[in-house]
Formats: sequence, structure tokens, C-alpha cells
Amino acid sequence: MSLFKYEAKDAKGQLIAGAMDAESRAMVITRLQAMNYFPVKVQQEGGESRVSGLANLLRSRVGSSDVCDFYRQMADLITAGIALIKSLQIVSNQLTSPALRKVVSAVAADVQGGDTFGQALERHPKVFPKLAVALVNSGESGGFLPDILQQLAAFSELEEELKGKIRAALAYPLIMVFVATAVVIFLMSFVIPKIVGIYAEMNQDLPFITILLIKISSLMGRQWYFLVGGAAIGAVALWRFMRSKEGRRFVHRLALRLPVFGQIILKREISRFARTFGQMLKNGVPILQALEIVKDVATNDVVREAIEQAPPDIAQGGGVSGTLRKHDLFPLGMINMIAIGEETGRLPDVLLQIAPSYEAQADRAVKTVTSLIEPLIILCMGLVVGFIVIAMLLPILTINPTAQ
Repeated sequence: MSLFKYEAKDAKGQLIAGAMDAESRAMVITRLQAMNYFPVKVQQEGGESRVSGLANLLRSRVGSSDVCDFYRQMADLITAGIALIKSLQIVSNQLTSPALRKVVSAVAADVQGGDTFGQALERHPKVFPKLAVALVNSGESGGFLPDILQQLAAFSELEEELKGKIRAALAYPLIMVFVATAVVIFLMSFVIPKIVGIYAEMNQDLPFITILLIKISSLMGRQWYFLVGGAAIGAVALWRFMRSKEGRRFVHRLALRLPVFGQIILKREISRFARTFGQMLKNGVPILQALEIVKDVATNDVVREAIEQAPPDIAQGGGVSGTLRKHDLFPLGMINMIAIGEETGRLPDVLLQIAPSYEAQADRAVKTVTSLIEPLIILCMGLVVGFIVIAMLLPILTINPTAQ
């Protein structure tokens, strides 16, 4: 139980204030309404910062799949003719995520207090992004909210599926790299120093590669703290550099110029941009407002900056294709298709056709890269292990039996 302070108006319109023990803000509002009071303000005692910090902690635990379930269930209930507030209350009791359940309860309380569904969702930006809020607002004003919720669920599921494909494709190579690195460190730090002691008793001139391996092993075994410290300092410096605006932009531009990987990143950005932009235009969101929201969908700063320049150009009579054409970044085929869509008035449909095309291209490229990475990792492991084995066996093969 928590203590909530409230302000409400009675039947005569007079403002009253008080405090109430309850499990949630929604319960306080329900009790006040049952007492024929109209809630004006309900706040948990302890200050806004503490409540905000708790809310942020809860929101950070909400998964994409839980949000998809929320969209689906809300669409089904509203389509069945159940009122919005009642639907929110039903869904909040059915959700398996405690964090999302509390967020939805707060949304229901805000809607019950007079907010629109979009305004209530906007209070939780960590859970419901700008795209969802804008689409819900258009759905409420246009009377097709269930369709919007179904589209949001499908969109969220597709994004989660794409992330899952990339994680699955990179999991095996990363495991191989980790295991190989651990094995090499173990050999260099513990096994080779024992073999070096045997060679020292033989009083033989060692080959160059054996001497090189011994020096590397000695560095890793005796001065490992310098290596670890240097790696830690380098990681912190890189992290600080990437947190700066200039550093982040440099890394993002460099990522787009990488062979193969740069094209994968760009195609995923294009797919996300086209799908989000097309979906918003198709549901009646004004083009300038849609572009202001779509720019936040881009994860690469260079791509985001290119999209940010579109609204001023459009306001001056230009088009999306003209803005994108100014940047030596987007494929010519994509720009030409957008130009055709603008000329024919079918821009939303063209964008929704572009999205799956570039998504499929990115998916094929990821599969190709991962299929090449695995043999490359095996080859590198073989070279490293082969170097260690040859460096250790060569002194035995070249031993001089006449040496004293």
C-alpha cells in the first residue's frame, strides 16, 4: 500500500484535497469516482522524482513481445465493441508482465481522467514510442483505432523478428571467437611456460618463432595486468568518444563505409525508414509530422541527419526524393521509386513496397556474411594453433644431439 495525495471536485464544482492509502493511482481514481468526485490530480507521496525513477525502472523491464500482446488484445476487445477504458482494465489484468501491467493501469487511469488514448500513451515514451502515439492519435481521430493497433502489433513483431534473425546469425561466430580466445590465452599463460622450462634445460639455440612465442607468453603470464589495464583504458576512452556527438557520428559514418557490413546497415535503415514512413502516411499522418517522427526511428546518425533535412525542403516546395538525392548515401533505385510515388500520388504504397525488398536484401547479406565468417574463424583458429604447435615442436625436431 502507498499513500496518494489527491485533488478532486465535488458535484458542486468545489475543489477538495486529501490523501488515501491504495495499491495504485488507478485505484485512487476509481474510489474517488465512486464517491461522486471528479479527480483533478493524483500523486504518490514522496515527490515526482521518486515516482518518475520508479516508472523508468519498470518501463525498462517491458519486452517487445509484451507490447505486441497489448496491441493485439486491445484491438480484439475494441473490435468486439468493448469501451476503451474497459478494454484497458481487462488487458491490464491479463498481461503476464508486471511492469507493463502497471503501465497499462496508469494509462487506463489517465484515460478515465479525461485524456485521449494517445495522450495517455505519450506519458510512457520508454514503452510506447512516438510512432505508436502518432498512429494511435490518427486512429482515434479517424475512427479506425482497432486497425491501427493490429498494424502496430504486426510492425512490432516484424522488428523483433529481424533483431532475432541477426542475433541468431551472429551467435555461433561470437561463441567460436570467445572459445578460441579462451583456449589461446590458456595455452599461452599456463601450458607454454611449463614447456619453456624444459627447453631451458636443453641448452639449445631456439628457432626465431619459438623465441617469439616465448616472449608473447611471458608478456601474457607476467605482465598481464598491463594488458588488462591497457584494454580497460582503451575501452573507456572509446566509450567516452562514442558518447560524444562527433565521436558517435564518426563511428556511424565509418560503419556505413565498411565493406559488406556498411550495405547491411544501410539496407536495414532504409527498410525501417520506408516501412515506418509509409505506414504513417497510409494512416493519414501529415507528411511533415511523419518525417519528424521517422527520423527518430533511424539508429544511424548519418541517416538521421539526411532525413532531418527533408521537412525544410518539403516546406519550400521540394519532395522527399529530391532531399534524399542530395546525399551520396541512398541507392538510386530507392530514390527513383520514391520520386515515382510522389508523382503518381502513391507514395505510401511505394514505400511499403520498398521496405520488404531492402529487408530481404539485408537478410540475404547477413546470411552470406555469417556463412563466410564461420570458415574464416576456423581458418584463423587453425593458423594460431598451428603457429603455437610448430613453435613448440620445432626445437625438438631441430635438436642437436652433440650439444652439451
